[in-house]
Amino acid sequence: MKTRPKAPGRSVYRIADVVERYKGAVVNIEVVQDIPRSAASRIPGWPLPQFDDGGEERELHQLNIGSGFFFDRRGLILTNEHVIHGASRILVRLLGRTRVVEAKVVGAHYELDLAVLRVPKPPGLPILHLAKKRDLRVGEWVVAIGNPLGLDHTVTVGVISAKERPMAIGDRKYPHLIQTDAAINRGNSGGPLINLRGNVVGINTAVSQSSQGIGFAIAVDVVRKALREMRLGLPE
Repeated sequence: MKTRPKAPGRSVYRIADVVERYKGAVVNIEVVQDIPRSAASRIPGWPLPQFDDGGEERELHQLNIGSGFFFDRRGLILTNEHVIHGASRILVRLLGRTRVVEAKVVGAHYELDLAVLRVPKPPGLPILHLAKKRDLRVGEWVVAIGNPLGLDHTVTVGVISAKERPMAIGDRKYPHLIQTDAAINRGNSGGPLINLRGNVVGINTAVSQSSQGIGFAIAVDVVRKALREMRLGLPE
């Protein structure tokens, strides 16, 4: 007789159960930025050759990738603000669906590096629930699902290595990051860090470039604060 996993909060799933049950809530985000050709040459690391096109000003397109997840049945998606910052268009890909949907930004908090998008959510897709701060325990197993290096719905596993890690990246200050050894790479940003109860304990945000096995996620209590300040209400 086939049995179903119990509801989140009542039992601890196996890692494979968490992935199977909730991977459909995770989305891939592709951000298109339209950049004037004259401005593109001033972007660090922009290695495009310059051709004589008769002086006509044309726009170039820069693509950024990231992750996000459904957290509300109204079709609301949580991600990092730095993933969608400066976007001309935001495209969302759902698991198992070839059609790309365009998302709208309904809330953004630059300082806390969090944003909320809205898309028409197909019926039947799961949503991920936010954990409580008291659920965060050092040494607890966690699962990261995201779009690292464009490889959609990649799963990595680790533990919560530490809490309350302060960090500054550019002009953003992150005072309450979760440190994890679950592998996080470019494209994981905005994806969920999930405990074995199937609840989101953080949003994957940064990785140490000088070492291995050190990634950082925005803690769930900061996410709740951002939702209140964006006046979107807490998830259903």
